Amino acid sequence: MKTLFFIVNKSLQGNVCGQEFLDMALMAAAFDQKVVLLFEGEGVNALVKNQCPDSMELKNIVPVLNALPIYDINDVLVEEESMDVWGLVEEEFEISVNALSRKAIKEQLNLADHVFSF
Repeated sequence: MKTLFFIVNKSLQGNVCGQEFLDMALMAAAFDQKVVLLFEGEGVNALVKNQCPDSMELKNIVPVLNALPIYDINDVLVEEESMDVWGLVEEEFEISVNALSRKAIKEQLNLADHVFSF
């Protein structure tokens, strides 16, 4: 089993490429690969609760985020420094995450077989 690290560092709302990126992570997990999702930079905003993308005719990614455990994607990381920049705390997120420092994330990245970034 390979470890695939998916880094989301851009907004997912209103971006079909972002949805396809998450779909790629789900497909990898469906084929028994270990998937780690990292949200950093602007990407942390994708996790915030009570967003209303439907009101702007955008696709809602919350169902995809809620499906992560079904695909055995249990390693969802958020960079602490990005949370600080955006003034966010874990309780504001739609799903459970593991907030890590940039240094700890770098250590995790070194263990990955492949790294993908959006």
